[in-house]
Amino acid sequence: MRVVIIPLERLIVDSLMDDPVFVEANDNILVVIKKLLQLKKGYVLVTKSNDNTVGIISDRDIHRLILKEGGMFSPDLLAKDCMVKPVITIVSNATLQDAEEIMHVNKINRLPVVEKEGSKKVIGVINYETVHSNVLTNFAKKWVKRSHNFNR
Repeated sequence: MRVVIIPLERLIVDSLMDDPVFVEANDNILVVIKKLLQLKKGYVLVTKSNDNTVGIISDRDIHRLILKEGGMFSPDLLAKDCMVKPVITIVSNATLQDAEEIMHVNKINRLPVVEKEGSKKVIGVINYETVHSNVLTNFAKKWVKRSHNFNR
């Protein structure tokens, strides 16, 4: 069996991204919560009418909001009122190593992917679990290859 090792610096974000989940900036918080519960992605991206992503709301943000408001909040609350902004993004042709570094430095679990630098139109999302598991797998494959060569 031949093991092919692709270095992290060559693994491209585009190949590992998930489809994004969106809500409109003027959607109320109940729409956001419903989408979070239905899709089980752990986040929604907040867009304006021109498909530009202006914020992100995670399930953790909703939990904080509920705790802050004592379990009661107004259904008049809009996505744009509780979103985290600005959205940190990465270009689709960046490497997994780049993604891991951005996520580590910014202490984030999800990284929206855009086609080109400066764009606000998100085409996918890469999450920490995917990045981290690929980093570990890559390391393990290199380690197995090294130890195999030492045992010859």
